[in-house]
Amino acid sequence: MKSRTDPHDKLAEQGSAPERGYAAWKRAKIERGLAQAEDRAGMIPVERILRDFGLER
Repeated sequence: MKSRTDPHDKLAEQGSAPERGYAAWKRAKIERGLAQAEDRAGMIPVERILRDFGLER
């Protein structure tokens, strides 16, 4: 039997406030990601990712 739940209901805001400290956590996470992206030597080569996930052409 097919569900009658509208997919948009699952994606819509629930109206509740985010947890306390969420904005600071989110900002810190983004800043860490940006700093990590600047260190090219520490990044995983795309060839390795494609090989590991079996996405080689």
